[in-house]
Amino acid sequence: MGKRAMIFIDGNNLYFGLKKNIGNYNLNYEKFINKLALDYDLLRAYFYTAEFRREDDEKIHESQQKFITYLQEVPNMQVVTARVERRGDTLVEKGVDVQLAVDLVRFGAKLNYEVAIIVSGDGDYSPAVEAVKDMGLNVINAFFPDEVSSYLRHVCDNFVQLDYDYLKNCLFASTTTAFVRNGVESRDPVDVEREYNNSQ
Repeated sequence: MGKRAMIFIDGNNLYFGLKKNIGNYNLNYEKFINKLALDYDLLRAYFYTAEFRREDDEKIHESQQKFITYLQEVPNMQVVTARVERRGDTLVEKGVDVQLAVDLVRFGAKLNYEVAIIVSGDGDYSPAVEAVKDMGLNVINAFFPDEVSSYLRHVCDNFVQLDYDYLKNCLFASTTTAFVRNGVESRDPVDVEREYNNSQ
C-alpha cells in the first residue's frame, strides 16, 4: 500500500473550473477521487459546499439535494456543508474555505494522513498548506493551470494538472438527465468527447 491520503475538494471552485475549462461539470466523483489517489491508500475524500435552503432558492435547493445524495453514495466520500447568506439580491457562500483549511490542519495534526490532495485554485489555502508541511506531511494541488493561484501551486509539494485529457474518463455526458450511481454510465463516453470537441 502507498502512503495514506485524504482529498479535500472545494466544490464551488471545482464546479466553475470544470464549467470554464471543460464545458461539462458532470463529474463521476468515484472515478475522479480514485484517479487522484491512484498511487496512495485513499482514506477519505471531503467535498465542501455551501448548502442552499429551500427558502433561498427552491429550484437550486432541490437540485443540490439530489447532487448531495449522489455524493453521499460515493465510497469514501464525505460531504461537508457550510452556509449560504443573502446579501441584497445575491446569495453568498460562507465558511467553505475556512472549514476546508481547518480540516486540513486538524487531520494533519492528528496524523490522519500522510498526503493531502487539495482540489482548488484558491490561494487563501496557502497558509494552511504551509502549516501542514511544517508537520512533515506532503500536500498536492490538483486544479486547472490557468485557474490556480500561483502561490498555492508553488507552496504545494506537487501539482496535478486538471484538463480534458486527465478528466475525460471521469466525466458523464452533460446531457445525462440524472446523476448516475455506482459508476455505471448511462450514455456512451463518446458523447462526452463529442460535447467537449463541439465546445472548443
